[in-house]
Amino acid sequence: MENTFESVAYLRKLNAQELGYRNGKPGGAGRYFLVSKGAVSFFPPLSEIIVNDKVILDIIPPFSDKVVLTKYVYHNDSIAGEGTRNEYRLYLNTENDTDRDYFKPDDIVVIVKILDAENNFTYKMLRYSSTDDEYAKLDGLISAAALNTQKSHALITLKELAFLDAIRKIHVGVGKKVIPKEIIEEAFDQPIEHAPVGEEDKNDTTRVIRSRSFRDLIMYFYEDRCAITGKELVIDYRFFSNLEAAHILARASGGGSHPSNGMALERNLHWAFDKGFFTITAEYKVEVHPDAMRIPYLKSKHGQSLLLPQDGRSKPNKESIQWHRDNVFGLFLRAEI
Repeated sequence: MENTFESVAYLRKLNAQELGYRNGKPGGAGRYFLVSKGAVSFFPPLSEIIVNDKVILDIIPPFSDKVVLTKYVYHNDSIAGEGTRNEYRLYLNTENDTDRDYFKPDDIVVIVKILDAENNFTYKMLRYSSTDDEYAKLDGLISAAALNTQKSHALITLKELAFLDAIRKIHVGVGKKVIPKEIIEEAFDQPIEHAPVGEEDKNDTTRVIRSRSFRDLIMYFYEDRCAITGKELVIDYRFFSNLEAAHILARASGGGSHPSNGMALERNLHWAFDKGFFTITAEYKVEVHPDAMRIPYLKSKHGQSLLLPQDGRSKPNKESIQWHRDNVFGLFLRAEI
């Protein structure tokens, strides 16, 4: 099955303010794309209850086939907290904005949304400067269908953008995934536990994307190796993989997305961990339940030390481990008929 494209693209004519220009000079502030509220349906839904809710998107920059993790935030503190902002931002980072000067004021960015065979979204960016042949036509389309008085945002159908050769050349699924240093550092700001949220925050698309970005980070910290077997990926094809990110404190029980609340586990071991066939000790060793020792596959893992991440901040959290011991270890017995 081929990739399918969303029928519209988001066009954004950039300005100096959002690109960090101050007093006519670049670099005076952070760089981002302000996203029009009229175009938020083009991106995953974010909460009005959670202050500054965010999600990590897969975005392919104009100059590469690599998939770069990119932060998308709803700064809603005027609604959900104490503040004045009520705006959506797509933040630039060291991997999608090389040397912090790739995007210039008055550049037009075309963002196309692609859905693959496994229902995963990826966004591809295209950039056009005033010297490009296509620029004037793109500028005219934005002016005619502008979502704001400054005529800098628009949703344009792909049919109207058929003159862009670059759209026909978009191919998703080849480039490797890149995690910028900003995303890695900000991962440690995530909670180990999360508070219950309202029904409006339980959007399937957003939840799937959050799960995907959690997995990407766990795979990064565990270097694509199972924490128990130490083996690299055995099956890895596009979005199919038998190496998974296991929550220690379960997501359904309040487990957050902090890297220390996850481990990379082969699929069989992830399933067994979630069913309580084994747990982890405070010394980071595998403890197989006595009633599961009859299973040779699990018995061979008993007492084995975990492969721990190089970054100590992402080692399994001791409180989360204790929660698993108290609430999940032996669960398979209670589930028996």
